Amino acid sequence: MIRGDEERRERRAHRAERRARCAERREARARDREALKRLPRRERLRVWWRMRPLGVTFTVYLAVYLAVATAASLGLIEVLSAWNNGYYELEVTLDNGLTQRGPIDSGPYIYDPNTRELLPASELDLPGDGPYAVFIATGDWGTGSDYVPDGGRTISSLYATVGLVRSGQVQLYDWGLNYNEGYPQEDILEVNSTISADNLARYDELSRKGRAQSVELFESMTGADLEETFGEGLVSNTAYYAASQPPASLMPWILTLATGLAPVLAYGGLGLLTFRRFYRVHIAAPLAELAGAADRIAEQDLDFAIGTVRGRELGRLSETLEHMRASLLEAQRELWRTAESRRCLNAAFAHDLRTPITVLKGTVEMAQMRLRRGDTLDVDALDALSSQVARLERYATSMGGLTKLEDRPVERERLSADVLRGELEHHVAGVVSARGSELDLELASRSESAESIRHDMTVLLDLSLVEEVLDNLLSNACAHAVSSVTFDMMVDAGTLTLVVTDDGPGFTPEALHRGCDPFFSENKSAEHFGLGLNVSSVLCGLHGGEIALTNAETGGARVIATFDVRPEWENAS
Repeated sequence: MIRGDEERRERRAHRAERRARCAERREARARDREALKRLPRRERLRVWWRMRPLGVTFTVYLAVYLAVATAASLGLIEVLSAWNNGYYELEVTLDNGLTQRGPIDSGPYIYDPNTRELLPASELDLPGDGPYAVFIATGDWGTGSDYVPDGGRTISSLYATVGLVRSGQVQLYDWGLNYNEGYPQEDILEVNSTISADNLARYDELSRKGRAQSVELFESMTGADLEETFGEGLVSNTAYYAASQPPASLMPWILTLATGLAPVLAYGGLGLLTFRRFYRVHIAAPLAELAGAADRIAEQDLDFAIGTVRGRELGRLSETLEHMRASLLEAQRELWRTAESRRCLNAAFAHDLRTPITVLKGTVEMAQMRLRRGDTLDVDALDALSSQVARLERYATSMGGLTKLEDRPVERERLSADVLRGELEHHVAGVVSARGSELDLELASRSESAESIRHDMTVLLDLSLVEEVLDNLLSNACAHAVSSVTFDMMVDAGTLTLVVTDDGPGFTPEALHRGCDPFFSENKSAEHFGLGLNVSSVLCGLHGGEIALTNAETGGARVIATFDVRPEWENAS
C-alpha cells in the first residue's frame, strides 16, 4: 500500500514537472514572438527562416529546386538544340540573288509535275478513322520555287527544292499514308529509303496512281472539289518530307545525346547541389554544433552558452541541452559552494577552538604554578577548568554534524539581564587575561548602563553562540591593542549590543569595507586566517543581528555586535 502511494506521488510529480516544462516552453515561445516583433523586417524574416520546422524548410528548398531545375533544363535543351541545328543548316541562293542560311523545313511537300518542283504543303485528314489524307500546296514557297508569293516574306527555315535534293544537300523521304495493296514503293526507293531527284517524277506518278485516291474520296465524302478550289497539280495523295544531309562530324551526335540527357543533368545536378546544401546547412551544421556542445558538457566544461540552432526541432533540442548545461553548471557551482562552505566551516572550527583552548591552557598553567609552590587548588580554579571543558564539549557537539556554518542551530535560553552581564564580564576577563596578560581590561560601569538594562529584564539568547562571537572580537582586539581593551554591553528594545574597543591603530579603509569577508586579513599568519570577523558576522546573523566595524573617536578599532534577544518585560510586584 505504501509503495503504491509512493508510485502515485512520483507519477504526479513527473506530470507536474512535464506540465511545468511545457509551460516554460510556451512562455519561451511567447517571449520569442514578442522579441521577433520588435526586430526590423529583414532581421525578422531571417530569424523566422532560421526557426521554421525542417518540413517547411525542405518544402521551400524543393519548390525552388523544381523551378530552377525546370528553367535550367528548358534553357539547356534550347541552347543545345540551337547549337545542334547549326550543323544541319543550309546556305542557299534565292532566285532574287540573296543568300539565306537556315534549317531545312521538314515538310510535308508535294511534287508539281508541271514545274517539276517540290511545293510546301499541308496535310488534311479525311473524315473517319482510316489512314487517309489529302495534301494541299500552301502557296508559301521560296528557295528557287516559281511559286514565291507577291511581296514575299522573311522565313525562318528553308524549303526543300529538287535542286537541293539533286545536289545531295537534302534527302527526300516518303511521307506515308494512303497505302494500299500492290503499291510499287520498293521498286523505286533507294537503298537507304530515300528518293533521288532523278526518280522523283516517276515515283510520284506511280505513287499517285497506286495509292488510295484520297482526293476523290474526300470529294465523295464532302462534295468539295479540291483541285477546282486550289488548282490542278496543287492537290495530291502523295507527300514527302525532307531532311538535311547528316554532317560527317561527331559533334551533332554528341549534341543530340546531350540534348536528351539535359533534363537528367539539370534535375540531377541541381538536386545534388540543393539537397547537399540543405543537409549541410540545416542538418549537419546544427548537429555538429550540438555534438560539440555535448562533448564540452561531457568534459565538464560548462562555462559557455548553447545558442539556438537552425530549425524548430533541432532548436528545441538545443534549448534542452542548454537547460541541461545550465542545470549541471548550477549543480557544479552548488558542489563548489558546499565544498567551500565545508572548508570555511573547518577553518572556523579550528579558529574558534583557539580561544577556549587558550583560556584552558592559562588556567592549567596557573594551577600548575600553585601546585609547584605547594598551594592547593581552590574550587574556583577547578570550576574554571570544568567550565572550559564543558564549553569545548558543547562547541564540538554543535559543530560536529554541520556541513556549513549557516546550518548551526540557535538554542535560546532565558536569562536575566543582570545575570547575563555577570556571565559576559567574567568571560571577557578570562579571555583577555589568557590572550593578553599585559593588557588592561576596561568594563563599562553598571551605572553607565543602568538606563539600558532594567533589573527586571529577561532575554532569550544562545549564550554559547554569544560567547563565541565575543571570543573572536576579543581575540582581534587583544592582537591589535597597545595597552587596553574596553568592553561594554547594552540591551535596548529587544536587541543585545556588545561593543569591543581597543587602543590599537584601528581599521584601514579597506578593512572597514571588507573586514567581514571570509579569509580577509591584512597580516595573515599561520595563526590568523582572517576568519574571526566573518564567523562572528555569520553567527550574529543566525541570532538576528549583525556586525558593524568602526574606529573609535580616540583611535583604535571598535566592533559592535548585535543580537535579537526577544525580551519579555515582567511587571514588578
